[in-house]
Amino acid sequence: MKKARFFLPWLFLLLLLFPAGCSNRGPEAATSTSLKLGVLSLEDILPMVVADEKGYFAAEGLQVELIPFQSAVESQSAIQSGQIDGMMTDMIVAALLKDAGTDLKVTSVTLEATGDRRRFAIVVAPGSDITTLADLKGKEVGISFNSIIEYTTDIMLRRHGIDPGEVVKTAIPKIPVRLEMLINNNIEAANIPDPLIAFAEFNGCRTIVDDRGLSISQAVLVMTDKTLAEKKEALQGFYRAYAKAVQEINSNPQAFKDTMVAHISIPAPIVDAYQVPTFPEPKLPGEEEVAGVLNWLQEKGAISRDITYEDFVARGLY
Repeated sequence: MKKARFFLPWLFLLLLLFPAGCSNRGPEAATSTSLKLGVLSLEDILPMVVADEKGYFAAEGLQVELIPFQSAVESQSAIQSGQIDGMMTDMIVAALLKDAGTDLKVTSVTLEATGDRRRFAIVVAPGSDITTLADLKGKEVGISFNSIIEYTTDIMLRRHGIDPGEVVKTAIPKIPVRLEMLINNNIEAANIPDPLIAFAEFNGCRTIVDDRGLSISQAVLVMTDKTLAEKKEALQGFYRAYAKAVQEINSNPQAFKDTMVAHISIPAPIVDAYQVPTFPEPKLPGEEEVAGVLNWLQEKGAISRDITYEDFVARGLY
């Protein structure tokens, strides 16, 4: 447990601080060829960083400013106040913002679980006697409510025949705190994202279920309706550059490991083993995937508006 205590304060700071590698060029005039995008220190930032650093955005005549935020809450505030044109997020957040009156649409999926790549997992504490999902009944599971964390928790449980109401969901919104509590046996289980799943496993935790093969955890880009109306050509150029970056990354993901490590917070003990994911070329989430999110939020009473698929996504950008 000493190694957990040594690395966790460092991890906590790293998760709060965002790298200076993201472009932040200062105030610019809002033009039809400029895009200001809110980004977080997460894996799905990589294609945008590569497109920027390789000059693919510039080749399209674009000025793309990747504006780093220290939390998802800050980026949400920025898009609500019109400070940015779009941002990295997930469909849960996009639906909640849209329901609250923010005019935006999902423009693409940026990262998703695959058959051999997980994004979220329910992990149990070191030495836990929990070995199956059925063992979770009546046990605490650390999550954040009304979030992609709670959504993936519910769906993973349901897919394995467990009613989410049979576990005790415990609100631990901050991921570093949730991770530290799990490693130190202060919570029996928790849903955490990769690459922190690997870090938890390094510290003796065990994964009992993950989202591999389930289309339930897509990261997405969203743009405001104003941006979609006024900067459609710029967005089309953005996605041409983005697709080029994705193709280059996918041809040899590990060639971009240093770039990834420079822009996201990967705990030092797992850096050597870390594998850069492949990324989907620009595409919209499917109707079934969107319906799953919207239905879940409506069941919880988290949204009141009747949002349709066509209201939720933007077509015609690629």
